[in-house]
Amino acid sequence: MECCGHLSRFEIHGTSYSSYIDPEFGDKSMRAQVGKILEVGDQFVHEYDFGTTTELRLKVLAEREGVPQKKAVELLAHNILPVIPCDICGKPATQICSQCIYEEGGWLCELCAPQHECGEEMLLPVVNSPRVGMCGYDGPGL
Repeated sequence: MECCGHLSRFEIHGTSYSSYIDPEFGDKSMRAQVGKILEVGDQFVHEYDFGTTTELRLKVLAEREGVPQKKAVELLAHNILPVIPCDICGKPATQICSQCIYEEGGWLCELCAPQHECGEEMLLPVVNSPRVGMCGYDGPGL
């Protein structure tokens, strides 16, 4: 998960792996090879951006078999985009207010978005990402 270069960390088996190693906290480098740390069935936490933190609780479901590819990163799975209703009319939301999201709201459909009190400049598209509505993130979201 990446939107614009924020700090992040993983908590795996009680050990913190961070993008910024702070000796005071005993963090280890994120450059650790996950294949040597994680096994099928393991659960762990990923925190991204310590200002508008997105926290994911993850579980290793399976291990990929096969020959490594030339690509550095290969998307093997992603979530199904949830249908989030418009706060006003209940139709599927296509926009999120980047101010109202902090009050657990601000989901708007195409018809209701132009009348939103915060103004269209505060609206971001609804994308299939845990970062939807955070710090100006507008995709991509698969």
